[in-house]
Amino acid sequence: MAAEKEKFILTPGGYANIKQQLADLETRDKEERDLLTDSRNESLGGDDDDADVAANYETRTRKERIDEKIGHLKYILERAQIYEDPDPDKINTGERVTLWDFENESEFQVDVISSAEVTTRTKANPNVKDASEDSPIGQALLGKGVGDIVEVETPDGKIRYAVRKIDPISTD
Repeated sequence: MAAEKEKFILTPGGYANIKQQLADLETRDKEERDLLTDSRNESLGGDDDDADVAANYETRTRKERIDEKIGHLKYILERAQIYEDPDPDKINTGERVTLWDFENESEFQVDVISSAEVTTRTKANPNVKDASEDSPIGQALLGKGVGDIVEVETPDGKIRYAVRKIDPISTD
């Protein structure tokens, strides 16, 4: 029996963001590779001093980190599924939810997104919180509808929210 391939549900904006990060990293990777090539060519003449060796080590270390990030982003993109709203009346991954916090008597918004998107998101709206679909609040919200009361277990006890509105996350 073949193992099912892990998938990541991404918003269109999240997918575009990860693709841009990958392109930027691939450019940096080429720059680091060029630095290493130049360094090797210079060292062929011999007489490497400690400063050259240290600089070469730092460049290799940066390149290794970039390579790891590139691999991670490619892994996500190969398994990405762009968000489609299967039920507009229920909360799904890729939606912005407006909640009423009973304890603080205030309204706030949460973007329910995949853990891959949470860890790679760079231009989040400062007025909207991110919640991974795997987090306690994400798990509590999935499948709920407008008017539902949601209880989230936290280290400080249960917090209650009312779902007021469900919208797709805009690609802005």
